[in-house]
Amino acid sequence: MRNGLWRMVVTERHRAQFRRDDVQVPRGSYIARNVVIGRRTKINAPSHLDPCEIGSYCAIAGRLVVRPANHHTQYLGIQNEAQVRVIGGRPLLAEARPVKIGHGVWIGDSVVILGGVTVGNGAVVGAGSVVTKPVPAYAIAAGNPAKVLGWRYPEDVRAVLEGVEWWTWDDERLRRNRDLFELDLTAVDPAELAQRLREA
Repeated sequence: MRNGLWRMVVTERHRAQFRRDDVQVPRGSYIARNVVIGRRTKINAPSHLDPCEIGSYCAIAGRLVVRPANHHTQYLGIQNEAQVRVIGGRPLLAEARPVKIGHGVWIGDSVVILGGVTVGNGAVVGAGSVVTKPVPAYAIAAGNPAKVLGWRYPEDVRAVLEGVEWWTWDDERLRRNRDLFELDLTAVDPAELAQRLREA
């Protein structure tokens, strides 16, 4: 990856890996080890990120909570720290399941994403949602638990966009194709869009 430098950012107790220097994560965020964030993703307010992968060009309003693991409920005690440090027992957290947020995703304020969830490329997750199941690419999901309420684009346009990885384009190519990013994809002819993307 061109200019693919890794930057280590030290927080109070943990480190995060950022792929590019143009990633924005606000002060006060809790970033666990093994968090990977793609280029030009912006988080607007402090967030709590346990291990996860976040793609490039995401717009995250803030106060995002990513929790790949959860507490077991079948035991007498439920707090893991007391179980280990006070009682001297083994950790009783459930095994973490990976969380992956795709590229070009918009996540509203105060969203919680739980283990095993993949948020597809270009999806939108509404403010205050609790995401417990995968969100397909270009879907609009919201609620507790989050459900798909609609789609950003018609199905034939979504089919054209499959496999188009514009977030990998260099800056020159992005600027050269500015008109594509100003195109209303809810009203475009899919064949015309496919042709323009082939020429991009």
